[in-house]
Amino acid sequence: MMTCFYCKTDVSFRVDGDNSIKIVYFVGVKGMWNTAPFFLVMRFLAIGLRFVFMALFFKYSESLYGEFSLIVTTITLGIYVLGLDFYMYAGREILKSYADYRLIWKKQMKFYLIVYLVLLPFFYLLFSLGFLSFNYILLFFPLLVAEHFSFEIYRLLFTVKAPFWANLNLFFRNGFWVLFALIYYFLTGEMDIRAVLFFWLMGDVLAILCLWPVWRKKKLRFADEQPDWGWMVKGLKISLPFFVGTLAFKMIEWSDRYMIDYFLDKKTLGVYAFFGNISVLVNTVVYTAVVSILYPVLVENIMQKNRQGFEEVFDSMKRKIIYYSMATVILLIVVLPLLLIFLGKENYLEQMDVFYWLTGAQVLLVFSYLYHFVLYGFQMDKILVWSAIWAALINMILNLMWIPVWGMKGAALSTFFSVAILMILKYNKARKLLKGF
Repeated sequence: MMTCFYCKTDVSFRVDGDNSIKIVYFVGVKGMWNTAPFFLVMRFLAIGLRFVFMALFFKYSESLYGEFSLIVTTITLGIYVLGLDFYMYAGREILKSYADYRLIWKKQMKFYLIVYLVLLPFFYLLFSLGFLSFNYILLFFPLLVAEHFSFEIYRLLFTVKAPFWANLNLFFRNGFWVLFALIYYFLTGEMDIRAVLFFWLMGDVLAILCLWPVWRKKKLRFADEQPDWGWMVKGLKISLPFFVGTLAFKMIEWSDRYMIDYFLDKKTLGVYAFFGNISVLVNTVVYTAVVSILYPVLVENIMQKNRQGFEEVFDSMKRKIIYYSMATVILLIVVLPLLLIFLGKENYLEQMDVFYWLTGAQVLLVFSYLYHFVLYGFQMDKILVWSAIWAALINMILNLMWIPVWGMKGAALSTFFSVAILMILKYNKARKLLKGF
């Protein structure tokens, strides 16, 4: 399996006897596409539940929402840190020797158990440094492990072609638990972070249990072998460059939250996180409805050197990105002021420029997917990694310079310009490659 470092859908390949690689299975296109309406309904239902939850939480308390958003940010970054992008190596090994995938995944799980023992203690620093409250530490660590483990199970379920259980896993992780958090709020009138974290943990437990039907059907068993250290070291050498790229990209997305918390306060962080979570709907809608469906076909045409087919898919993808992104942006620009008035937060209308800059960053990001997947199709992995690293470094510098001076607006501008640089770097390289295609 080859997966770029911020693709949300995996592309599977077959390695033939002559060592050539041919695409045989697209997660998100084949296998699940016969029941795509059901899966899309599940995904958009989860988005709707999270939107309602986010709005009510923000209405309840900006400061508390800011505190919760920092926990979410940490767990989101944490699952990538714990994963080390090792699934890229393990998934490829499964597809090379599909008959032995049970053994390979058992090796992978043992690897993650070792990673947990080594890396989890470092997350304690976030509590000791004051970024996270010790009130949540007993729930934080089980939740971080469960969120990462359920995420890896999601990838495995798609790899072994169990799309129904994979999508059910995704719904439990992203939507189902939110429903119970909302019920709790309506019954008690309170937003208790510990209660929300508990519901989230239960959602991850249900997501992990989605492996059981496949595990039982395939008669998977854990053996008593010792960890395969050579296999793990080899996997790390292959995966770490991609992990660096993944981490760099995630820093562009999330590092501003920590800096706002450090330089400003939780209330400001809550307002910024609210605007950011609204703006990211542009990415969510476009990726779900357009990119995740078309990018595997785009990559396939590049790898098969089919120029005509590539141009047709590229043009279709570009048009749909324009339509969906513009429609979503217009809708959000109309709805957000009304939502703020409805929530009784009219005073934040004066800071809508923060939302506009963050939304502009999301629009640039979804357009960058066009050139990102061109580079991905040409296997320009180093370019993808270094583009993310340079953009992340610029983002960090701008945040340090601008947040103390301009506050939230400084963070939003930093995000916009770093994403713009990321897109320019990818566009320039992709354009050169396409000239010779």
